[in-house]
Amino acid sequence: MNVNEETRAEVVEAQWLGTRRAWADRLERLGPKVWGLGTIAVLEEAHEDPILRQLYPYTSHCHVHFSSTTRFPYEVAVPFVIPLPDGRFRVMRKDPAGQVGEVDTAGEAVALVVAHVPPRLRLAATGLPMEG
Repeated sequence: MNVNEETRAEVVEAQWLGTRRAWADRLERLGPKVWGLGTIAVLEEAHEDPILRQLYPYTSHCHVHFSSTTRFPYEVAVPFVIPLPDGRFRVMRKDPAGQVGEVDTAGEAVALVVAHVPPRLRLAATGLPMEG
């Protein structure tokens, strides 16, 4: 790993830690809501996966996204996960016919995301979307 890769890895890991901490703090303030618990569960499961751990995680409306870039505009090359009010999880692609599936656990949702990872995915790049 060269210096640039080490720096990118540190930025990505800091985002993983910060995002998980922010959600834990939110639940502490607001109480255990199903959607928040689902978001944290997905973040925890995804962080354990070596493929997803190299991507930049971010959340929006409780949805968990994984970006190939560390700055906006994010490049989302893999599906994202929506925690549902009933405790299940929906996995979506960003295209209009984007539902990949619905599953019962965060682990199953993460496995579904990983199953749709493009073959040449690599450590999230700082800034601009990946080329080629």
